[in-house]
Amino acid sequence: MKKELGVVMLLSVVLLSGCGSDKPETYTQGSGESSFIQVTTQPEQGSDLNEKLIQSSDDDKVRLFAINEKDNEVQGTTLELNGKTKDFDWTFPAVEGYKPQVYFDDVTDDGTEEAVITVFKNRSPGVYLEEIHVVKSDDLSEINIEDPLEIIAEAVETIVQNNKGALTVTVKIGDKQHELVHEGDPDFEYKNELNFGGVVDYNVVSNKIVAKVDGSVGIGEYVCSLTVYYKYDSATKMFTAGKIEFSLINEKKIAKP
Repeated sequence: MKKELGVVMLLSVVLLSGCGSDKPETYTQGSGESSFIQVTTQPEQGSDLNEKLIQSSDDDKVRLFAINEKDNEVQGTTLELNGKTKDFDWTFPAVEGYKPQVYFDDVTDDGTEEAVITVFKNRSPGVYLEEIHVVKSDDLSEINIEDPLEIIAEAVETIVQNNKGALTVTVKIGDKQHELVHEGDPDFEYKNELNFGGVVDYNVVSNKIVAKVDGSVGIGEYVCSLTVYYKYDSATKMFTAGKIEFSLINEKKIAKP
């Protein structure tokens, strides 16, 4: 009887010592990123992440899942990359036409791909706004990106001249100057410079992050686009402006003599 009891106790010790060995590894985020919740090296067993899949990159290496949906809005997302998952506090409409765009490209030009996610934030008459997130592959930390509106405010000068509703718009970017004409409302009091901030549209083109920002003379009266091409600054470890390009929106450019 004592021998049988000893065998049972030995088996119990072995079984207890093996408990917990299948738990995914976790590590703690530094205090610099408030959006972090937890990182795991693999999705938990029994997880229903696949049922909450929102979007993925073309090669399916980056996948985005909803944590919670309420009032037609996704509230919190889980990013899966390289066998790791991380929760973020990103929110956006839970509507088919406004899904985030997910890219997996080497946008820092360091030989390693990053996850790039553009998230729709607001759309109303005359307004279309997105935000962008760039996540490193190794530790799933975010890389800062300079606000395109701040870039434009610092690097671009605009002048709007009003002659009874006939507007002449001048846009100066560095040593380049662009001009256009716009037929406005003769009874409307226009500002003497363009407005920016109603349209901000992010994309990844040829491994480069670009932001298209439209300029308007009034509410919904967009006359030109400024496209900011970003470059990664290894010294500051963030994305800054590389160049800014001007383009028209269905307007006539003034012919030079």
